[in-house]
Amino acid sequence: MIELRRYSNFSQFKQDVLPFLEQHEGENNLPLGVIMNMKPGQKPLYMGTVNKDGELALVLLQTHPSQLILSKSLPFAAEDIEEIAKKLYESYPNIPGMIGEKWLATALAERIAGLQHRRVHVQMKQRIYVLQQVKKPASQRGVLRPAQMSDMAMLCQWFVRFCEDVRLPESAEKATQAVQEAIANQQIYVWTIGGEPVSMARWARPTKTNVTINWVYTPPEKRKNGYASDCVAALTQQLLDSGYKTVSLYTDLDNPTSNKIYTEIGYEPVMDSMLLQFVKEEVT
Repeated sequence: MIELRRYSNFSQFKQDVLPFLEQHEGENNLPLGVIMNMKPGQKPLYMGTVNKDGELALVLLQTHPSQLILSKSLPFAAEDIEEIAKKLYESYPNIPGMIGEKWLATALAERIAGLQHRRVHVQMKQRIYVLQQVKKPASQRGVLRPAQMSDMAMLCQWFVRFCEDVRLPESAEKATQAVQEAIANQQIYVWTIGGEPVSMARWARPTKTNVTINWVYTPPEKRKNGYASDCVAALTQQLLDSGYKTVSLYTDLDNPTSNKIYTEIGYEPVMDSMLLQFVKEEVT
């Protein structure tokens, strides 16, 4: 039996779902990290759980306007997916998109798109990697340092280009705000050669024992020198040294270079993920 519960109280939702999400901290780094780092006064757009035969089996969370996050779930049969899609559509008919484990997100999205009379657009095929130990340390040719406000203009440009590269464009205004906040919180680090920043990465969404790395970017003129690899390896080691047991990251499967870099550093794939959008059927 499938039951969908929608929450209005964030504290109750958090209390109910954290133990379930923490069973797979790496795979659930996105929903877990979002929940654990919500600012006072912030409220998700959607909070829900799916129970199968009385047992918590799936967590649903939306804070971003364009996608509902699906946690790693318990196994579901085809008829379970049908039931979840039906109940979720009744609870939230205008779901804009979803991100989650490949098999579940794909199956659920196909059924919901049918109910919405829309089609599924694949925004990004992703893979989640988790690392416990750095296998290939950063080279000695550069230095990792926290970004400073004097780096602001450069990092805003880099962040806008990074967003374009991953096909999730941000306005200059939002980019400025995001970068400013990340610098203030000492989340952005730059890899420097002879004092010149050549690559960046940011840590984000810390949970009990895991932290995520994102915003990995090297400007085109500095690429093919291994700077991103050095930057990520150095930041990863620093995060492990600070007490985290694991470090996770998402990659774009259409970018084989980044996937190769991360596996060389010591990151291991734990789950394939899909970012999907519901779009209007094209009339021909």
